[in-house]
Amino acid sequence: MAVSRSQRMTVVLQLANRAEEAAVNALNDSRDNVERAREQLEQISRYQQEYTRQLNAKTAGLSAQNMINDRRFLQQLGQALSAQQQQILQLQQAETGCLRNWQQCYQRRQGIEKLIQSLKSAEDASAEKLLQKELDELSSLFRNRET
Repeated sequence: MAVSRSQRMTVVLQLANRAEEAAVNALNDSRDNVERAREQLEQISRYQQEYTRQLNAKTAGLSAQNMINDRRFLQQLGQALSAQQQQILQLQQAETGCLRNWQQCYQRRQGIEKLIQSLKSAEDASAEKLLQKELDELSSLFRNRET
């Protein structure tokens, strides 16, 4: 017996499921990356605040060169914060792309599932119609034999 269209479409559905799973994994990885970057930003920020607090507490008795070095280091920390914020923005954009990709995969899979269900319904209706036709023919044969 020939394989029905709905059965052949299950292969396409399996591929769509795999694509969706890959998209989910990529989205989760992307979200993890954003979270790690935010944690790093928080660590840099806390370090900068603590360093500034300590620097303000020990300003008396520092040489001019030490003060210049400390200010330069604070500047570098500020640059590191800006760079980290920029990285977070880039990671968030990547996360948005991953989300869009997952949504497309999800919708594609749902569309395929609906198509398979529609094909099964059509196949069932066709089989029912064929069965009814055969029953009608058998009934007609029995009636013709009886007469």
